[in-house]
Amino acid sequence: MPTLRCRFCFEFVQVLTLKKGDCSMLRTLKNALSFLLFAGVLLVLVGLARPAFANPIAEKSPQYAEITQALGELTQLQSDPDADLEAAGHTAASLSQKISDLRFQKYIQETGEDFGICSNTTAATVGVYGYDPDRKNAIPQIAYLAAGQTTDEDWACTGVFLPADAAVTGIDLGGEGAIATLIDGTRLTISENPVTGAIEFDAPIYKVLKSAETTTPLPQLNLADVAAQVANAPVD
Repeated sequence: MPTLRCRFCFEFVQVLTLKKGDCSMLRTLKNALSFLLFAGVLLVLVGLARPAFANPIAEKSPQYAEITQALGELTQLQSDPDADLEAAGHTAASLSQKISDLRFQKYIQETGEDFGICSNTTAATVGVYGYDPDRKNAIPQIAYLAAGQTTDEDWACTGVFLPADAAVTGIDLGGEGAIATLIDGTRLTISENPVTGAIEFDAPIYKVLKSAETTTPLPQLNLADVAAQVANAPVD
């Protein structure tokens, strides 16, 4: 009898130990499932609460539809073997370049989430065109960006002021001052050609606006006048 009783006690202890182990495993599994459920709910809430400014620019910018339409039309023109490019105002090279520029601008708006930024790598102050997006109905104004400076990421840089006497690679000013505008979200570097001294941009220009085409009066300044201006553009 003592042997049988001891054997029974031993088996009972084994059962208790097994059940305790099962409970421990169940608790661990339950905790893991609870964590995964919490993480899933959190991800959903973060996605729903994503601020509007985190959306791609293409969802907000009126420029996107215009870029997409122009790209489709020019791509169709390029693929037409009977098209008269000269009559359409293009050469084969200029048409290819324009299509390339539009594709790049489309990519910027589909992937970008931030406001435009301008960096001045020239040796002189330049005029930039932009506005404070936190101000309701803000109108773009010309500000002056010192050499080596970059506009603040919370200030929307939407263009560059070009004095009438400026030499700009790829742009014929025709003796008039203008604003070279950018599509929303462009990160532009303004540089100077070391050989010719011409102003150069590393991103395609959206439009070149002369005085009659802007809501902001253009200052009657030449390059030397702009270089002498006190820098007042918001910078990082």
